[in-house]
Amino acid sequence: MGVAIGSLIKEYKQEFKLTKEFKLKKFGFDSYNILYQFLTSIRGIDGEPLKNLNGEVTSHLNGLFYRLLNLMTNNIDLYFVFDGKSNYLKQKTKDRRQNLKEKAKEKLEQATIDGNMPDIFKFSRQIVSLNKKIINESKELLLAMGVSYIDAPSEAEAQISYMTSKGILDYTVSQDYDSLLFNSPNLLRNLTVSGKKKIPYKNIYIDIQPEIIYSKELFEKLNISREKLIWLSILIGTDFNDKVEGIGPKTALKIVKEYNSFEDINSYLKSKNKNVSFDYKEIQDIFLNPNINKNPEIIKGKFDENKIRNILIDKANFSEERINNTLNKFIIEKEEKEKQKSLSKWF
Repeated sequence: MGVAIGSLIKEYKQEFKLTKEFKLKKFGFDSYNILYQFLTSIRGIDGEPLKNLNGEVTSHLNGLFYRLLNLMTNNIDLYFVFDGKSNYLKQKTKDRRQNLKEKAKEKLEQATIDGNMPDIFKFSRQIVSLNKKIINESKELLLAMGVSYIDAPSEAEAQISYMTSKGILDYTVSQDYDSLLFNSPNLLRNLTVSGKKKIPYKNIYIDIQPEIIYSKELFEKLNISREKLIWLSILIGTDFNDKVEGIGPKTALKIVKEYNSFEDINSYLKSKNKNVSFDYKEIQDIFLNPNINKNPEIIKGKFDENKIRNILIDKANFSEERINNTLNKFIIEKEEKEKQKSLSKWF
């Protein structure tokens, strides 16, 4: 879910377009974040995720194949980072999400009985979950496509942010904003989504474009430090703590600008009869000193069209014609660019 600071920084986002300058740049993807995106958005007309003949979900494979190949035609290097063991403080958030899913399941069952398609679409997306099978299938396809992956010891966004801050990777790709708290110098959003996005609870779609946020510029424009952004996020709630009731993003921004220590912020909150039911130092430390691997093992992928066909056609029952056409088009474009690269050396 991530921290809800989108309303504060929406005017500081910049439009992002993949141009020649990004050739061979390394993009680090928050795998779970992207996979959830595919599982919730890639669905049939009945609201159900895509499935093979055995009834096994294949929406994640569809998203990885079609949307990543589109990115790969731009000659960028893709690295997927998978979450490891979550901090124990995140368990409360996980339990709350599970409870919401259970309620959504009940509502989905009733919507199905009633034949209420809008509610079927809404609640079917709310019960999405990742499992080991989906994760392992994703890794298998990524490697076959020539995409590398990394298993993080804990939060994937923390691992990607570290690698981006050290120049091991060039860009952080996620829909959530947590990487800004984990010290990523940049954040790329909407890179793997389709061109339109549905507004929650409304039958309205809006155009969306890839966007980038540079943390240095963001801190300057908000006139706060990274540490104060962490404090702000703690006040409005993170994956590791509940929000302070009655405080939204704008109020939180005003508070962190006024005080230079969380102890002073805490005293102010107490004077307003607002309860802080968590150890802010412990939560702050998760972001300032995250559990990451400074020398992560990178599992290298190698493009293998036969393996891709086996995974998508034989196992996932995707259209053979469509897969072959997409692969052939990608290979031709790739070879054409290699020819142009070789010719350019002579001029």
